[in-house]
Amino acid sequence: MEIENPTAQGHRTPPHHPIFGVHVDKGSIRHVIEIVFSDYEIRSIHELPSGESYNNRIYFIDLRQTQPYEIELNLVLKVNGRFFGADKIQNEVGGLLLLEATCPSIPAPRIRAWSEDGRLAWVPHGGRPGTLEKHIVNAGKTPGWILMTRVPGERLEQLHGTLGEADLRLVGTQVAEIVAGWRRGITPQRYCGNLRFSETLKSDDTVDLAGKGACPDLAIRGVLGDDIKTSQPIDSVLSYYKIGLEHRLCELQSQDVYAPNRAITPMVEAFINETLPHLALVRSSSDAEPFVFTHYDLSPRNVLVTGSPPVVSGVVDFEFSGFFPTLDEFVNDYVDNGGDWPAAAYKAYLDRLRELGVSTPASGVDERTWNQAVSLGKLKDNVAPWWLPGPYKGEELLAKLRQAEEVVGDMISKLKATMSLEASMSDVFAVPTKTSLN
Repeated sequence: MEIENPTAQGHRTPPHHPIFGVHVDKGSIRHVIEIVFSDYEIRSIHELPSGESYNNRIYFIDLRQTQPYEIELNLVLKVNGRFFGADKIQNEVGGLLLLEATCPSIPAPRIRAWSEDGRLAWVPHGGRPGTLEKHIVNAGKTPGWILMTRVPGERLEQLHGTLGEADLRLVGTQVAEIVAGWRRGITPQRYCGNLRFSETLKSDDTVDLAGKGACPDLAIRGVLGDDIKTSQPIDSVLSYYKIGLEHRLCELQSQDVYAPNRAITPMVEAFINETLPHLALVRSSSDAEPFVFTHYDLSPRNVLVTGSPPVVSGVVDFEFSGFFPTLDEFVNDYVDNGGDWPAAAYKAYLDRLRELGVSTPASGVDERTWNQAVSLGKLKDNVAPWWLPGPYKGEELLAKLRQAEEVVGDMISKLKATMSLEASMSDVFAVPTKTSLN
């Protein structure tokens, strides 16, 4: 068996990255493979170099079976970074099992085993997700992990510089068909957030999404990307934004790195109480607004492509997927993944979604609502920027904090301005009353 460790060969992980210091020894990997694939031999284990993965330590594992005939199997072991726990494992496992059960034609990894704590592993019996076996795999302190099939192809991020405009449009069209596929195949839900295992929560109001055999039963609870854990499900768009902003304020107050920006607290609190409930984005969404399945990181780095002309061979990294407002996928593209997509591919993506009946910022969503969604996304991110301190120190860090403070003020001003415009337009187009006609 060949073991490659690029970290030992000089590819150093920056200390602020979640995978700094995170590794799994070859004995533990071998033990997991022996449990799940006892009739295969390990041909190689390759650790993805630092810098090519941020939240997870990734190992590519190649297996071979020689009897009764030769089969090769390619796997990925995805190991939690140090800032994540069992909830991230549960969310990605739940999302991929849900996809497999409801949209089996969508090219995505298939779960083969997982562990929330690195010690106890769950394995679908006979490959059937409806029945699980548990195994003790490691008594040490290995983080949680997921063992899944490896989807073939290269990341679009690495290829788009070599693809012509026609090929990029073709890729964008195929990605749209995949997104439309899971929006059609996975029923929208009345709760918002990420997936958890129902039995872990032990609550009477959890949501069973396992209708077609996905296992275990799943609930929608909390927002993983913001580290929000809620005792009750989030059941409205207003609650979603309110809880997100309030959590960022708590981070602002509790984390020393944000101390220079704490003067913005009263301004943000006033916005939450006085402006947020009256925005068109919130008012146009009823409490029963269905939340749609959302990848939440649909970037070219998570789209795999093969062949010429290019074929989208897979979509990966569902670790932050869940059920969110219909615009959130696009807001994340614009705010957090801004500039990642080649223009030709993204335009074709939006055009094809429109043809398939999915509303997008380019069609079916009014400009005012879209601008409010983008401004709220930027506001939330900059109240307590998750990317700080990162590599920044001293004056450079203070400059980044001042920049974030300015963004908060600008976004609140923009959102208030849209409210003023709504009020003035309401006066202009007010329906005449009997009194006004007399």
